[in-house]
Amino acid sequence: MRIILASLAAMIAILTVNVETASAQNTTRPYCLRDGVNGPGMWDCSYYSMEQCLATASGNGGSCQPNPWYQGPRRR
Repeated sequence: MRIILASLAAMIAILTVNVETASAQNTTRPYCLRDGVNGPGMWDCSYYSMEQCLATASGNGGSCQPNPWYQGPRRR
């Protein structure tokens, strides 16, 4: 019984881990959409232009801003 309870507790802990940060740190796109009106929300840093981000955000209550993790093009 203890093994079942420990397994259940471990599974709940794994499922409740916040993975928002991992998905937000896209360093290849310069603009991000933040869901939610001036509050906490999910980051979607998959936009090449501010216009593209604003078109997606229109009517959804999100906001666009520069990607804080953007590193620019890599040198070869």
